[in-house]
Amino acid sequence: MTQEELEKAYEKAVNDAAKQLSYRDLSKSILFEKLVSKGHSEDAAEYAIAYLEQRNLLDDNRYAETLLRSYTRKGYGTRRINQELKKRGISSEYCQEICEEYQTDFSILHSLLDKKLKGDISDRKEIQKAVAFLQRRGFSWSEIKQALDSYSKEYQENEF
Repeated sequence: MTQEELEKAYEKAVNDAAKQLSYRDLSKSILFEKLVSKGHSEDAAEYAIAYLEQRNLLDDNRYAETLLRSYTRKGYGTRRINQELKKRGISSEYCQEICEEYQTDFSILHSLLDKKLKGDISDRKEIQKAVAFLQRRGFSWSEIKQALDSYSKEYQENEF
């Protein structure tokens, strides 16, 4: 491959990478996979990623923080968020770091409990279903227990 052909291949990879990022943010690893699957060489894909990183157009940390905020708003817990970040190509180390900074929003847990229980804390099966639902959303047992205690207390206060 001549120098001119190589430069054209790199330029095409950069253009394709920029096009992919214009649709939505991606992690470096997912962008790399997309470029290679579209027929770009690994060298060209690496060049495109480095080029975009230098210009601050591609940043895994920023992408992870955006995903964290998004999944938090949707009512997901740390475990599920960590799983989603890893699935999207964020390094395990950064997933752990960003999830350590995550603070559970108990108002979200409370509203999820209210949606499932509708104020009725007398049915043990419904409580078990709500707990399983929250666990699937990535909340730890201690977070769920704390939210349930708070929810039960509030419900009992409203009874009187």
